[in-house]
Amino acid sequence: MTTNADHDLPEIELSPLERALGQLDIAIAARAASPADALIRDAVIQRFEFTYELSIKMLRRYLRLIAASEDEVNELTFREIIRRASDLRLIQNDVLIWLDFRQARTDTVHTYNEIRAVEVAEAAQRFAGEARMLLNNLKERIRA
Repeated sequence: MTTNADHDLPEIELSPLERALGQLDIAIAARAASPADALIRDAVIQRFEFTYELSIKMLRRYLRLIAASEDEVNELTFREIIRRASDLRLIQNDVLIWLDFRQARTDTVHTYNEIRAVEVAEAAQRFAGEARMLLNNLKERIRA
């Protein structure tokens, strides 16, 4: 791993998150053009799942880099990770919003329920803005 001289932090490869977010944005735009299309809605949900998981992984990686020890971060609950991200201004919204995203991600296995599928797709749209902020803040912090 290479080191960033400005911050003395190893670089995190952010391009997978950037690509996933780009794909989510494309699906969200397609859904805006055809909101009744269940296939497009399902694509939004699938891309949300992937982008959400990558966002959490990247956030954990960054927190491990700046922590006194990796074990400190490994022991954090989801709520504590999001609280730290909020304290560091890596994300825009608070823990409750991210708990909603987490619940939406968990609910993706139940998207055969039409009403819940629509709700998850709408959550995915809100999540995209948060993920974009996280990505931009990580880029700024590690100068990827």
